[in-house]
Amino acid sequence: MNKKTDNNSIRSPFLSALCILTFIGSTIGFISYFLASLFFEKTSELIIKYSSWHSVEAISPFYFTILMAMYALSLTAAIRIWKFHWDGFYLYVFSQTVILFLPVVWINWNAFSVTNTIVTGIFIVGYGLNWKVLK
Repeated sequence: MNKKTDNNSIRSPFLSALCILTFIGSTIGFISYFLASLFFEKTSELIIKYSSWHSVEAISPFYFTILMAMYALSLTAAIRIWKFHWDGFYLYVFSQTVILFLPVVWINWNAFSVTNTIVTGIFIVGYGLNWKVLK
């Protein structure tokens, strides 16, 4: 189901799927990190209980707030891409890069997620393949 816009750009099913998946993922990320920063003490208890961490001294509510803001920026970027604005691509790349590397900078290299990197790379390449329809 291709969508035609007023500027005669056609949104491919692939671009639609990327945007919808980004809407879902960024919304879940935003809500999760919002709750983690709001209920930091309970989040800390859960991290200690269900991970190999023995202390959460390395993180703070501000850490979760930055990640929450980056997921909000990622959602904004997806909306911009949905509306065929090229700046959404750059916003998306920036926000996802911060999401990937903030844990590394804040905590250490053990916090780096290869899975997240692969998924982010697939999405960036997917959005890049649709660059020509962005205005």
